[in-house]
Amino acid sequence: MSKPIVSLTLGQIQGEWISKGSLASFKGIPYAKPPVGRLRWKAPQPLEKWEGVKNATKFGPYAWQQEISLPLFLGALVDGQGWNPMRRFFVKSLFKIVPRPKQSEDCLYLNIKTPSLEQEAKLPVMVWIHGGDHQDGGSAEVYYDGTAIPEREVVLVTINYRLGLMGYFAHPALKEESEQGVCGNYGTLDQIAALKWVRDHIEQFGGDPDNVTIFGESAGGESVLHMLTSPLAHGLFHKAIMQSPANAGQMTQQSKAFGYIPSAEDFSMEFSQKMGIQGDNQLEQLRNMPAEELMGRLRQEKRLNAFYPIVDGYVLPKSPLEAFRDGDQTKVPLLLGSNADEGTCIYPIFPTPILDYRHLNLSKAQLKEQLQTDFGEDLERLFDLYPGLEHHDQRAEIDILGDDFFGSRVRIYAEFASSIGQATYFYMFKRTPPSSSQTAGAAHASELPFVHGTNTPILPLNEEDQKLSKIMIDYWVSFAKTGDPNLQPYPTWDTFDASNPQWMSFDIDKFGMEAVDRDEKYSILNKRLLSRLSLLEEV
Repeated sequence: MSKPIVSLTLGQIQGEWISKGSLASFKGIPYAKPPVGRLRWKAPQPLEKWEGVKNATKFGPYAWQQEISLPLFLGALVDGQGWNPMRRFFVKSLFKIVPRPKQSEDCLYLNIKTPSLEQEAKLPVMVWIHGGDHQDGGSAEVYYDGTAIPEREVVLVTINYRLGLMGYFAHPALKEESEQGVCGNYGTLDQIAALKWVRDHIEQFGGDPDNVTIFGESAGGESVLHMLTSPLAHGLFHKAIMQSPANAGQMTQQSKAFGYIPSAEDFSMEFSQKMGIQGDNQLEQLRNMPAEELMGRLRQEKRLNAFYPIVDGYVLPKSPLEAFRDGDQTKVPLLLGSNADEGTCIYPIFPTPILDYRHLNLSKAQLKEQLQTDFGEDLERLFDLYPGLEHHDQRAEIDILGDDFFGSRVRIYAEFASSIGQATYFYMFKRTPPSSSQTAGAAHASELPFVHGTNTPILPLNEEDQKLSKIMIDYWVSFAKTGDPNLQPYPTWDTFDASNPQWMSFDIDKFGMEAVDRDEKYSILNKRLLSRLSLLEEV
């Protein structure tokens, strides 16, 4: 069988056949010019045509990685599985010996798996946006590199985008050179550029540009929120799936501090000063610095609150939470949810009950004062709902961290969207590791192999897991095809109704619609969230 070749307006690319020839795979397809040299910290630029046939059988480089929080997260995930010491040692050893993908500023690539190369096929398209706290990760991660989705007659696209320092640096000099008077959000602009590439070229891969679903987890889930609330992404997709969207509600401002969150410009200026950058040509100096030097210094800082997407008034006119509250989001069908034990593997990175407090370095006495300030008359009830929280019990802090950072945020987005008639499907993933000594529970990111149909040493699937995985993939794909996840013979998945809140519960021994048993917790946590939103409007 000859290798698959696709002709684009830009040139030809050659991929390979996989899954016994049933799928065509194309890796490392460029979707914008390499953002290097003078293009560092600029919006992605259109590609130029190339001569000959471009090889598309290897993944492109990852964006530069911060490499601080990810090792902590993976270590906690392994330690929480309940495995014996030898197995934990083996899996952690794999982290050290398995080569990590190359990192580069030249990272704007996407990958495609498709069951058809006929333009007339008009297959639904699913575009995956990877997570990693906007600091780490890439489209080539083994957790995403499955074939289960495209084998269901879907064109699957996975993308890279600029991260952290290279993706969200907001030096004031960048604002001065911008026609829109904004800076930062280059990684978000990359995602939009990738969606434009899909719109313009996906027909050549058998896909339907008028039936595109974006989906992502953690920072990728939040990126889906950004696509839903950025006017620049309007019309580029038709359904959206958010899995545990992290930091959902993004409140970092471009030019103004908000509470204990510094402005993006101030944070970027602080980093520049630490790099010894002074004078009138700071931006030129920064662009002339090797990426290795910039990233090396960032890693030395060991700061977990680094460079993130920002509300700049242009790419992101408002925080996503504010946009949803005001009904300003793109009105497409939504499928969204979180995991039952989100905090277990996040707590080792951010050992605090409320993620916002990571900026404050509070003593135990100050922590209680801050909780009193934030929750007021609801604090005693909060202590009842999270027993031990008043005594800084670690388990209680883990539980509220997960509910506040993920579960309650998803809940409020579901309410805002459904209140204006947007078809909204809400879920809770509850599958825990099978070991009786496990402590991770249904941890953050643990649904990934179930959604992508992958099976790896760190997130293995047994026979029961594989059955649940099939169910979840079938729901996800049905949603991508029609905007409705429902299909026979599975339980009916009702749209969300805030007056009778229910979610689709995913577990191996029981799945189906259930009452949201955390709704009182979510209500108290979201009351605080909305009060912060009101303060944001005064900035």
